[in-house]
Amino acid sequence: MENQNKINNIYQYLKDKKCKDIAIYENKSNIQTSSFIIIVSNANSQINKKFAQSLMEDMKIDEYPEGYSKGEWIILDFGDVILHSFIPAMREKYSLDKLYHNKRLNMTKQNKK
Repeated sequence: MENQNKINNIYQYLKDKKCKDIAIYENKSNIQTSSFIIIVSNANSQINKKFAQSLMEDMKIDEYPEGYSKGEWIILDFGDVILHSFIPAMREKYSLDKLYHNKRLNMTKQNKK
C-alpha cells in the first residue's frame, strides 16, 4: 500500500508538471534495484531541462542528472524509482516503453479510486 501511495503521488506530481505520456512500470527483478521505472515526455529539450530543474529544486537535489546538458533524455535515479524524461524523438528512438510494456501500471484506473 505504501508503494501505491508513493506512485500515485509521483503520478500526480508529473501530471501537475505537465509531463506527457506518463508511463509507470513495475520493475521487480533480481538484477535491478529500482522497483519502478517511470517514463515521461516533454515537448523539447528546453522544456525537458526546465522540468528537471524544477524537480531538482522540489527534491532538493544539488547535482545535475545524467543527460541534463543536452536535455533530450534526462535520467533521475531515486533509488527505488528511476525516472526517464525524454523529448519525443529520443523516446521513440530508444523504445524503453517496448522493453517494459508488459509491466505497465494502469494509473488511470488506480487514480479513480
